[in-house]
Amino acid sequence: MRKSIGFLLIFLLPLGANFYSQDLSLCEFIGKSSGEVIKKFGKPKFHDKSNPAMECIFYQNNKARMAFISDKDGVFQIQVDFMYNNKAQADKALGEFLDMCATKSLEVDTLSAADYKITGKGIRMELSMFNNTYTKKYEIKFKAEKTAWN
Repeated sequence: MRKSIGFLLIFLLPLGANFYSQDLSLCEFIGKSSGEVIKKFGKPKFHDKSNPAMECIFYQNNKARMAFISDKDGVFQIQVDFMYNNKAQADKALGEFLDMCATKSLEVDTLSAADYKITGKGIRMELSMFNNTYTKKYEIKFKAEKTAWN
C-alpha cells in the first residue's frame, strides 16, 4: 500500500509548489504519523486531540488552508483549499494537475468543467474549483483519502 501511495506523490506537486514554500507533495503524508506532519510544517494553527481515536491538524497561510486527519495508523485524509487571485491561475493549476494524472494512468472522472474525481491504487481524490465571491478569489478544494484498494 505504501508503494502505491508513493507512486502518487508527484501528483500534488504542481498544486503544492504553487502554495507552500516547501516543494513537496501533500499525498506523501497519507499513512504517516501526525508527528511527521508537524515535523515538516511546524506548529499547526490548530491541533484537535479531543477524540482519543482521531487527531486533526490544521494549517493556514494566505495561499492555502490544510487539514490532516489521522488515527493510530497514520494520516488517512487530507483536505486543502488552495486560493488563487484569478480564474486563469486556478485553471492553469487544475489543468497541470489533471494532465499529470492522465500521464500516470489514474482514472479521472469528469463531473463538470470544475469538478473531478480521481482514483488510483490506495487513494481517492476529489478536486473542485469555484469562485469565492466573499474573498474574491478562485479556490480549488482538494481532498485525498486512503482507500483499501491496492
